[in-house]
Amino acid sequence: PLKICYPALEYEEWRIITGSDPKNTPWSYHNGGSWPTLLWQFTLACIKMGRRDLAQRAIEVAEKRLSEDKWPEYYDTRTGRFIGKQSRLYQTWTIAGYLSSKMLLDCPELASILICEEDLELLEGCACSVNKSARTKCSRRAARSQVLV
Repeated sequence: PLKICYPALEYEEWRIITGSDPKNTPWSYHNGGSWPTLLWQFTLACIKMGRRDLAQRAIEVAEKRLSEDKWPEYYDTRTGRFIGKQSRLYQTWTIAGYLSSKMLLDCPELASILICEEDLELLEGCACSVNKSARTKCSRRAARSQVLV
């Protein structure tokens, strides 16, 4: 499963950002918890980047655990070994994420309906503002190079 947030927020950062929300303690729920439903997005990204091998390994791990663990909503801890303390079992989105990942690997051409080209104007505004001073205008070429990194 993939983590929504990594690394987990802790100490003062956790208190400020989560409002000390007890379900979002470090390495739990939205704060470093692992969510099997994200497997299909990971598979899609792997296909787009030409790394189907990574998706295959992730699916193999999921196959060993999810059914045995009764298709949990999420896992707690850094390693994802414990079913989340507030996790619900038999989650449709967990099952759908796994099945979608299998389907995408079996028929990677289906990924084309879910993958679109990056919006270079948006990318220019985000990537270039991080890498350049506010006074320097970033070009589309520079923005495109950020996609390829």
